[in-house]
Amino acid sequence: MELRNIKTFIHAAETESFTATALRENYAQSTVTQQIQTIERELGVELFIRSGRRVALSSAGREFLGYARRMAALEQETLAKFRGTAEPEGVFFVGVIETIATSRYMERIGTFLQQYPKVRLHIQVDTAPRLRQALIRGSIDLVILLDRLSESLRIRTLYHRRSEIQFIAAVNSAYALRPICLEELVEAPWILTEHGTNYRKKLEDDLSERQLYLHDRVEIGTSKTIIDFAAAGLGVSLLPAVTVEEAVRVGRVAVIDVTDYQIEMQLQILAADERWLPHPLALLAEDFARGLAGEDHN
Repeated sequence: MELRNIKTFIHAAETESFTATALRENYAQSTVTQQIQTIERELGVELFIRSGRRVALSSAGREFLGYARRMAALEQETLAKFRGTAEPEGVFFVGVIETIATSRYMERIGTFLQQYPKVRLHIQVDTAPRLRQALIRGSIDLVILLDRLSESLRIRTLYHRRSEIQFIAAVNSAYALRPICLEELVEAPWILTEHGTNYRKKLEDDLSERQLYLHDRVEIGTSKTIIDFAAAGLGVSLLPAVTVEEAVRVGRVAVIDVTDYQIEMQLQILAADERWLPHPLALLAEDFARGLAGEDHN
């Protein structure tokens, strides 16, 4: 039983799609089908229930998945033991939220790729809820996001640390020239991230408890444009501190001093609880976490 076929089966089980598995493995779809059929002939069972373009594990497939993951994990353990000094390599899928993707934290991923030139990463930028679902489905291997900590039997947290969310405005805005309370700030025109973004949702939930509501002027999906609009004096907004720190440093926007309210999220590195984490991604997570821990001690 070939390990490459085992890995293809695992990806097909996680994505429930031979097409998605082929894209991920850079195979023709016919190759994926042949590899799955090879395992089925070897075991003498049908591993998937085919239904159009979607597939679902049969009862035998669900039972075999546990063995397949153990075999893949044993391969990784063996390679780490006997090729511990070998250069990491492979193609992997990492998800990040947009505000991380536009922050200096991406420099850590760039440094990692320079250090390990045989590693290729596909970066998927999306919202925290969608990235969590992609991680559970198996279409991505590792997630870096900002969110509130949450319990999940299917996701494990490799690392987390607090991360401040800041209110921003143009440097000459009346809202940035003096300390201000939240009730006064909500009367400003707002430049908001897309609806459902975790820190926007927290703000709106907290405002609702105070019977306060935002006067949104425009909703934008990218943090860079939000900073540009805020710098132009079109309204106030909120973004992670790490996302706005460069714009604040060069004097494009100012942080608003809100006297009676703060938001914090947790910067998190997440992996699927029931899947083995490839060695190169374990290294990436360790490097990323080590860099963040170093910041905490500076």
